[in-house]
Amino acid sequence: MFTKTLVLVLALISIGSASATVIYKWVDKDGVTHYSQQKPENASTDKIHSEDIEQQPIGFIAPKERPAEPQPSEEEKNATRIKEENKQHAADICDNAKHSLNVLTSHSRIRSQDETTGEMVAMREEDRQAKIKEQEERIRLFCK
Repeated sequence: MFTKTLVLVLALISIGSASATVIYKWVDKDGVTHYSQQKPENASTDKIHSEDIEQQPIGFIAPKERPAEPQPSEEEKNATRIKEENKQHAADICDNAKHSLNVLTSHSRIRSQDETTGEMVAMREEDRQAKIKEQEERIRLFCK
């Protein structure tokens, strides 16, 4: 039993020392650093033991995606076409959007006519916020 344990311990010790390797590091006449397990001739070297080297993770750096060029939306295309074809119409849309935005932001209780029944109904806050965003988008498109 003792002999088996002794043989096992000696085997484990020899495996650890057998895996350790001496690596030579030197710089050539052109300033390039080299590493090798064989000592070069006519060069002063530094000895590095493999167990002293901290291993780095193996792999590569994933390429970064380039941001895609933003494609103009249909609304932007239509606004550009209107501005090119009829500048006065684009200016009227801009003025109308500014006025509507001013009304929507300065009044919290807005009443509008229902399209189906024709009666006056109070605008909900969610609808008012949606209309504010819509008018801000129209200003962005037509007031440049």
